[in-house]
Amino acid sequence: MKRQMFRKLVILTLLAAFLSPSALLHADSGNGLNCVFNQNAPECTSPIVYGVEMRAIEAEMALNPAPNFPRLPVDDRLLYRRPFRRVLQPTTIHDAPNGNVIGAYPEGFIFVVAGEGVNGWVQVGRDAWVQESALGPINKAVSRFSGVLLPDGLPTRPFAWMLLDTRPSRTPGAKPVAGTPEIKRYTMVNIFAVAVVDTWEWYLIGPDQWVLQTRVAKVKPLARPAGIEAGKKWFAVDLYEQTLTAYEGDKAVFATLIASGLPEWGTDEGVHRIFARYEEARMSGAEGKPQYWYLPLVPYVMYFNTSEQALHGAYWHDGFGYRRSRGCINLSITDAKWIYDWTQDQPDAYVYIYHSGTYRPGAPQ
Repeated sequence: MKRQMFRKLVILTLLAAFLSPSALLHADSGNGLNCVFNQNAPECTSPIVYGVEMRAIEAEMALNPAPNFPRLPVDDRLLYRRPFRRVLQPTTIHDAPNGNVIGAYPEGFIFVVAGEGVNGWVQVGRDAWVQESALGPINKAVSRFSGVLLPDGLPTRPFAWMLLDTRPSRTPGAKPVAGTPEIKRYTMVNIFAVAVVDTWEWYLIGPDQWVLQTRVAKVKPLARPAGIEAGKKWFAVDLYEQTLTAYEGDKAVFATLIASGLPEWGTDEGVHRIFARYEEARMSGAEGKPQYWYLPLVPYVMYFNTSEQALHGAYWHDGFGYRRSRGCINLSITDAKWIYDWTQDQPDAYVYIYHSGTYRPGAPQ
């Protein structure tokens, strides 16, 4: 009896160690999986990945093949309540169809709220009309992406969103086998193990399914930073992973993808506080320059620093998970409304901007 109890204890200990989120699988380019080691001691010593451990992780994948969090519902009436159209080229503004010229839209990234159309002309304001040929489609880029609620906080098992349509590899570092089905962008996946190949991480997201770290955005837990009061609402914005996690005190309640500032317009790091809120606001910049931009009625805006950077919805792109703003934190309209409503009782909620890693070139594709 004692011998049987001892054997059970050894097996359970192995399973617990293998399934711990602190465990990493190491791999080299040619030989596949070699060993399991702790993140705090990254030298790989002796190979210990045997049948018991592999069967355990396979059982875990069978029980929990994908994250099962409530996704924010998407309301088409909210997404498409405004008919936004991009101005595709410099064009004159007239006081009526074929009327007098009263102004012009210059070169730049410019959107208008489109109104009535008459004989190839579109109303873009009171007594303001442009030729329809100068405008793009209505709401071409409005995103239907939305984040997830975390009723029980962040799980011990990491999860992520796919950033690209991806054919997973059977082993870390390998090319996908021809005919492997694609996993679509924005699909949520669990991360069951991590392998390091030539300094790049590969994630095991399903049976014989390994993907490179640059093809996913991983949600990482974060301790409440110094300077944020206990019990208060705050946002952790990870510029490296391009994710936002909403916390109430020390508990995560929501996670999603964002689009932060491009390298030339970086988002300011550190602890900030929201100081101004608008359900809709006009945004513009670089007037008189080729990079001029004009965005009317930007939804659910919350400014948080003196650089005039804000959390807000974006109707002009579906590029969440990648840097593409001029410093602000872009969210889908669905997500922006949720965080705006969630902070109504704490309108000066904290915003913590940080990097969980360092951007570097050269990832294999």
